[in-house]
Amino acid sequence: MSTSPLEAFLARIYVDPQARERFLTNPTAEASRAGLSPDEVEALKEIDQVGLELFAISLERKRQKQCVKPRVS
Repeated sequence: MSTSPLEAFLARIYVDPQARERFLTNPTAEASRAGLSPDEVEALKEIDQVGLELFAISLERKRQKQCVKPRVS
């Protein structure tokens, strides 16, 4: 199963703070650079930026919890 370029781009901006910052600074340029279609680029310009940040924070917290191993006595 392959991942679409849009799905791969979204995954990257969810988990990579630098990629997310570049996208939030210039959504059109970053989405275009990722090879997305003109329709996808236009749609991403309307993304809920606050929601994007909150989702990214949520993912990071979940990842951190998975990395913490409970101590066995």
